[in-house]
Amino acid sequence: MDAISELAMLFKERENILYMGPQLGTVISPPPNIKVGLGDKIILDKEDLILAAHVLDGYQREIEATGITNTGVSSSSGNMSFHLTGNPPPQNYTITGFSLPAGTTSKSEGTLKYTDTLKEGDKVILIPSNDNQKYYLVDKAVRL
Repeated sequence: MDAISELAMLFKERENILYMGPQLGTVISPPPNIKVGLGDKIILDKEDLILAAHVLDGYQREIEATGITNTGVSSSSGNMSFHLTGNPPPQNYTITGFSLPAGTTSKSEGTLKYTDTLKEGDKVILIPSNDNQKYYLVDKAVRL
C-alpha cells in the first residue's frame, strides 16, 4: 500500500463515531434481574445497564416539608402518606420519621420512600455510553 493510501486509512480511523442520542427502551423484566428491549433485536440486561437509583423499588431521599399545620392537641409523628397528581404521572409517596408538634405551622424533615419501581412494559429513556457498550437508564418515559 502506498503512503497516501495508508495516510487516508489513518484519517478514516480517527473519524468521530456518530452519537446515537437518547433511545427509548421497553422493560421486559423488572429489577433485580432487569432486561430492557432496545428495538426488535437488542436485549440489554443488568450487565449492560447503569440504572438511576430513583427508578428502583425502595429508593429513599431525605426531604424537608414546609407550611404543614398540625391543628391537633398532641404532637404528630410517624409516617405520612400522600398522593401526587398531575405531571409527572400520579404517584404514591410515604414519608417516614415525620414529626410535627401540636398547634404549629412549621417545617418537618423526613424520608421520602418511592414505592413504585420499573414494571414490565414500561418505556424507559436510555442514553448510550460513548462506545455504545453500556446504556444509562435515566427514567421512565411518558407521552402526554
